[in-house]
Amino acid sequence: MTAGATPGPRGMRVGVSARGVEVDDGQGGVLAPWADVRRVTAFALDAVVRTVRYVSFDLVNGHSVEVDDAAPEWGDLVATLPGVARLGVADLPAALDALAPGGDVLVLAEPARSR
Repeated sequence: MTAGATPGPRGMRVGVSARGVEVDDGQGGVLAPWADVRRVTAFALDAVVRTVRYVSFDLVNGHSVEVDDAAPEWGDLVATLPGVARLGVADLPAALDALAPGGDVLVLAEPARSR
């Protein structure tokens, strides 16, 4: 890095556990307990080059935390989510793969609850 250059933004990482949705921006973590998660949804958008799939955690305060399928934690999130939240789909990877841009939002859990 050259003198006076500003480092780029740090990536935000999102994980799930029995405690809730954990967000780490590299400067400390924040936990949204499952009681604060109104619902968990999934959707897809057309990003010109490819379809991008998202999982969104909609919080009771009106904010949401979204993770797209290019995020480094995507695989861990998809693998862990069925074990910590009561989902309305039997096969999460297959349900996410079936999402198409412009399609309906898939509600994975509403209201979101931990197992």
